[in-house]
Amino acid sequence: MAKAKYHKSQRVFVKPVGTWAYVEAVVPKWINGCEEPIKITYDCGMGREFAQEELEEESAALQTTAVNGLGGAWRVVRGHNRWKSAEQCGHHPHPGTHPMVVTTERDWGGWRVPGAEYDLDPNRVERQAEIIVRARFS
Repeated sequence: MAKAKYHKSQRVFVKPVGTWAYVEAVVPKWINGCEEPIKITYDCGMGREFAQEELEEESAALQTTAVNGLGGAWRVVRGHNRWKSAEQCGHHPHPGTHPMVVTTERDWGGWRVPGAEYDLDPNRVERQAEIIVRARFS
């Protein structure tokens, strides 16, 4: 029979989503005639229930990321705007460039935004880039 590994309000790393969450509810699955649940899932407020194998304890997840060397690699770098010159986009916070979040020691891999979307609301995209980098391990 199943035993609960996590408890309500415990902070866990949700592997399929790649983010931290709190267990909102422990959901046992019962069948008639059994004294204990046959399966336990966890509601983390993300639209579906997760199995025990899809979650990881906070201490184990932080240790795994430290071993893999992912601790401080995420950062914002400035990419050059290929479609408009700095004079054409003078209303941008950093004319002639756009933010890119890189997730490796090299300057590739990570989060990019299309130039047209950046041009619509550059301040919003700048905030998004900062939030992504700062929220990495919080």
